[in-house]
Amino acid sequence: MQPKRHALTQLGSPGATRRVYLRRDTNCPVIVHVGKRNGGDRIAVPSWLVNICEDGCLITSDHIPYKVLDAYIIIPGFASKVHATVKSQGKFTLNFKFSTLLPADIVDKVARIKTIVKS
Repeated sequence: MQPKRHALTQLGSPGATRRVYLRRDTNCPVIVHVGKRNGGDRIAVPSWLVNICEDGCLITSDHIPYKVLDAYIIIPGFASKVHATVKSQGKFTLNFKFSTLLPADIVDKVARIKTIVKS
C-alpha cells in the first residue's frame, strides 16, 4: 500500500518556488518607458511604484498599454535607468523582473521615498 500524497505534504517540496528577496512597500512616482510586443517606439508612462525588492517591482498606472514586453524604469534619486522584463500584467499593474539585481542599500533608499501632499 502506497502512502497518499496530499497537498499538505507537498508544501515543502523542493520544486516549489519561494520568494528569496523581501518586498518593501513604496509610494513614489516613476516614469516607465515600455516596449510593446509588436515592436515600434517606446512609450513613456507615468506610474506609481507600489513595492520593490532586489530582483523586481510592482508598478501601477491608468495608462498601461496592452501587451507590454519590457521596460526601462526611471526611479527618482537613482542615477540610471533600470531595465526590466514583464513577469505578469494586469489592467492597471505591471509586475517586473529586473535584468540585474539591484543592491540592497539602493532598494532600501527607494523604499523610504514617500510623497508629501501639499495643503
